[in-house]
Amino acid sequence: MSTPRRSSQGIGGKDTQQPNKDDALPSELRAKDADAPTTSEVDDYLASKLLHPSFGGDPTFSKGLERANENTIPQIQVSPLQGQFLSVLVKSIGAERVLEIGTLAGYSTSFLSRALPAHGQIDTLEINDLHAKIAQENFLESDLFPFPKIHLGPALSTLKKLQIPEEGPYDLVFIDANKDQIKDYFIESLRLVRKGGTIVVDNAIRKGRIVPSAKDDPTIEVNGLRDLFDWIEKDGGKTVLSSGIQTVGAKSWDGFLIANKLV
Repeated sequence: MSTPRRSSQGIGGKDTQQPNKDDALPSELRAKDADAPTTSEVDDYLASKLLHPSFGGDPTFSKGLERANENTIPQIQVSPLQGQFLSVLVKSIGAERVLEIGTLAGYSTSFLSRALPAHGQIDTLEINDLHAKIAQENFLESDLFPFPKIHLGPALSTLKKLQIPEEGPYDLVFIDANKDQIKDYFIESLRLVRKGGTIVVDNAIRKGRIVPSAKDDPTIEVNGLRDLFDWIEKDGGKTVLSSGIQTVGAKSWDGFLIANKLV
């Protein structure tokens, strides 16, 4: 068995692997239709048609990305369409309390906050002081309400200390942090989310590398995801109902794991 490779990331922070656009388009499809648009071109088209002026179309999102870039924060946040998908999900389940693991510059946090009712609550966990500072500035400029509360420190230790909110458990947890500890994040999230609540794990497909192969040389992130998938399999459907969604486009070939807490 090969030794897991480590990609560039901070412990308890977001994965810093930069995506390459359009490297996910299957070669057989390109061979059949050379005139087919690229996946990022389709993303651009959908964004031009679907981004809501109060969500993905709000210019404060672009300003937040500029501020992050000026401070050399990795551009690894969700795409605008993916962020708006999170907003749709929050509204669809009637969420009032959201927990995010991995703030970065607060891009996805802003999508989650905007979808909550005014009396809602959003907590977000971040290990990096600079990331937390820039995220706070972005939240202030966006005049978010409910205003996100940043918990600074290693994600797992923070999670273990985190208590269920007084108003009740979280309705949704969004996990977008280092994948080598992803199973632990997921299990701790189950403690904090309500029965019937939703857990979303970002970057769960990793260009298909989650699938073992004869030439397997997995990173510790891939092994972390496999551990989580193995845990769900061994659970046998007692705790969660789960699905995986593959995505292409601006963020290349990746996807989400989405789980509903059953008990």
